[in-house]
Amino acid sequence: MPNPKKWSHEAIVARANARPVRRKKLNRAANSSENPGFDFLQECWSDDPALQIVIKKLLAKFPQWGIAIVDGVLVDWER
Repeated sequence: MPNPKKWSHEAIVARANARPVRRKKLNRAANSSENPGFDFLQECWSDDPALQIVIKKLLAKFPQWGIAIVDGVLVDWER
């Protein structure tokens, strides 16, 4: 069941405002191969569906991070 607070106008605007900063950090990770951290990836994954595509590409590019997508959920194999 969708969370009505997540899809309120205010929540959508907040995600849109946070997206450029998050995308910049994800792009930096793509260019440097530095893991931005599971918690950051999880936050982006669950909060902003538009960034899920970027995260999928990152995880495919850097399997050494030990993070995978299992049934639509991010999983850290180290935890």
